[in-house]
Amino acid sequence: MVVEAPEPRTMSAIMFTDMEAPAGQRWRDESLQQALHEEHGQLVRGLLARHGGREVKRMEEGGFLLEFESGLPAVSFAQEWRAAVDARNRAVPTEQRMSVRAGAHLGMVVHRDGDVFGEGVNLAARIESLARPGTVYVSETLVAQLEGRLKAPPVRLGRNELKNIRLPVAVFRIDPPAEARNERALLSRVRSLLGRKRAPADG
Repeated sequence: MVVEAPEPRTMSAIMFTDMEAPAGQRWRDESLQQALHEEHGQLVRGLLARHGGREVKRMEEGGFLLEFESGLPAVSFAQEWRAAVDARNRAVPTEQRMSVRAGAHLGMVVHRDGDVFGEGVNLAARIESLARPGTVYVSETLVAQLEGRLKAPPVRLGRNELKNIRLPVAVFRIDPPAEARNERALLSRVRSLLGRKRAPADG
């Protein structure tokens, strides 16, 4: 009898991003939905390489499954990604704003045919589903790698904030850094990522 060797597992930071209709509304305009999904993709892909991340795949709903070697680059990406989305949103009408969220976990995964599988992936997806619009939620396992390396300490979420859903690990919210940003430079960066010479609101 031939016994197959178990597939090798590696430790990775797995992140899911998601995007909802503007202002929590249902999608009514297919052209707007397609345009926002495209812009979201440009922002994610434009920032990912800067943080050593890998796009595993794009989800049907317009979000992404991403992989990082460790927790710090995953959180660094999430903070810059959210800042870029916020800058873009401030330059467009309310009905054209993106509503995004992300969830991440550091755990063991199996790589197969370019995809990732395992409990680490499942838990990251579960955490993302709990995140509120505009937030980044991460697991306690990931937070343990970030001790003393973030300017704003992670916020442990209580039972009410998690809708009384229990997970194998505690969940934390990663807030944006408190320091003031150079709004002009940030918006210029967003325009570059979106391939535009002017702000979205100008067109």
